[in-house]
Amino acid sequence: MKTGFKATYNFVCRDHKFEIGQTYELPGNPIPCEYGFHYCQDPINVLGYYPIKHSFRLLEIEDLGESITEGNKSVTNKIRIIREIPKEEYYQLFGVINNELIIIAEDCTYKRTFDENNNIIRFEDSSGYWEKIEYDENNNEIYSERSNGYWLKRTCDTNNNCLKTESGWK
Repeated sequence: MKTGFKATYNFVCRDHKFEIGQTYELPGNPIPCEYGFHYCQDPINVLGYYPIKHSFRLLEIEDLGESITEGNKSVTNKIRIIREIPKEEYYQLFGVINNELIIIAEDCTYKRTFDENNNIIRFEDSSGYWEKIEYDENNNEIYSERSNGYWLKRTCDTNNNCLKTESGWK
């Protein structure tokens, strides 16, 4: 039995809705990056595929089928959803301290800062690039500004539909 971690946004991945305690099976053999249920054995690796945002959900899974592992990602044709990992627990797994996550990669260091709703409000990397993001009360991204001078402004209605987008350079 293999266990791992699957990230989703609101329990949906590739148009497939997941529920805690349920088992899902697909016919045929899994194909990495194309077909099957994808997951990572190390929880930090899911952030390379699903960055944390408001609807981010981290699931602990059990691989019950045929599986293939390539690099830090595995794929299977049969999966059981064990549980949702609460925000406080995955923040601890990822090393988030004071709502900041620092990822050290081979070529760059990344820092992401989150608000209380799990929205990224600032991103910066070791090259000096940064982005600031603002959200409305419904967690819609309504304004972003980047270190290169680019800005984006959105207006959304009460049903979270984007009505107007403006952008430009400072």
